[in-house]
Amino acid sequence: MLDYSFLDRSFDACLKCNACTVSCPVSSVSLEFGGPKHLGPELKRLTDNQQMIDDKRIELCTLCGNCDISCPENVHVSTLTAYAKAIHADIEGTKLRDQVLSNAELVGIAASAFAPITNVAMTMKPVRKAMELVMGIPAERKFPKYRFNNFKRKYKKTTAQTKRKVAYFVGCYATYNAPEVADSFVEVMKYNGIEVAVPKQKCCGVPMFANGKMEQGLKNANYNIESLLEYTEQGYDIVLTCTSCTFAFKKEYVNYLKSEGAIELAKHVYDADEYLRLLHECGELNTDFAPMNVKAGYYAPCHMKGQGIGNPAMDILGLIPGYEIQDVAAGCCGQCGTFGFKEEKYDISMKIGKTMADAIADANADYTVTECGMCKNQLEQLTPKTVIHPMQILAESYSKSLADDSLVSSKS
Repeated sequence: MLDYSFLDRSFDACLKCNACTVSCPVSSVSLEFGGPKHLGPELKRLTDNQQMIDDKRIELCTLCGNCDISCPENVHVSTLTAYAKAIHADIEGTKLRDQVLSNAELVGIAASAFAPITNVAMTMKPVRKAMELVMGIPAERKFPKYRFNNFKRKYKKTTAQTKRKVAYFVGCYATYNAPEVADSFVEVMKYNGIEVAVPKQKCCGVPMFANGKMEQGLKNANYNIESLLEYTEQGYDIVLTCTSCTFAFKKEYVNYLKSEGAIELAKHVYDADEYLRLLHECGELNTDFAPMNVKAGYYAPCHMKGQGIGNPAMDILGLIPGYEIQDVAAGCCGQCGTFGFKEEKYDISMKIGKTMADAIADANADYTVTECGMCKNQLEQLTPKTVIHPMQILAESYSKSLADDSLVSSKS
């Protein structure tokens, strides 16, 4: 059983101001959800002996973290709601669909092994209708494609020898769905004279936490902490290209485990753009970027906002000559990881995403930039714009610059 003893009376700092409810993307479009205040601090106050009670409405919490951002008293509302989701799952059991969705890594391994067949099958109406009837995954929901030649098959380097050394936590999405993001990250580091090692790792646990599989998620967390601390002890920086994975390492592992290992690891964790911004501040970033005459709209994922580091992607991409990038200043996209793949939550997901879609349309950019694979999934379903990861753009600019230099050298 889970240990809830750490859920002390810190929730008493809640002022009942409703700031978290106002910032909650689900509460903004649905009256079904009681809101983070009610299902977090308020629910905890109503219980005795520190034992949280069950409320099925907690299934509507996406664990986006907006409640934590908005709280003026720094109450970790999402920690309370995450454990409330776990209690609900323990009492009510977990649906087959939610079991599948929570195991993103296992699904990725299986789906990428049969990628051509998997991808074709996911576009066939009979297959999608069957999934809707049997598992409750809406036929209308767009699915990310899987890649047979995934990153794990290609990249085997586990050590680095350069002065600055990066241990790359790839994550499920960049491993099985978008290896081009991982490839681009390795290239960007190479252009900066930094070798990249890939440690042993398991899914960050975010899909598990979101589906009430707290024990399973914490097992993954402890595995990752132990594996990555071996690298930090050797002077490696831990860098990630997925904002949800980064958020888990920086916030959720610390809040859920409260262990020395989780706290120590968090000190060495960087989002990829945040890391490049650090290099730039230290005067170590290779700024030999080729010009790119592009107008881009940047969409900030909720889990990026929750890190409290600003918009490092905009800071770095803004260094490219001719590259115009603006924050579309939109709220939650509505995909919310596995949330948008559930039939009973699909309409809520779409309603949340409308504001984001309208903001993208108003920006009238050439394409949209975001770091989160699931945000990309929703953006591509609700908008006509191409969606690109910052690492792909940076790798392209560096490559063009190198090609231009080579051309000049050959002519001279």
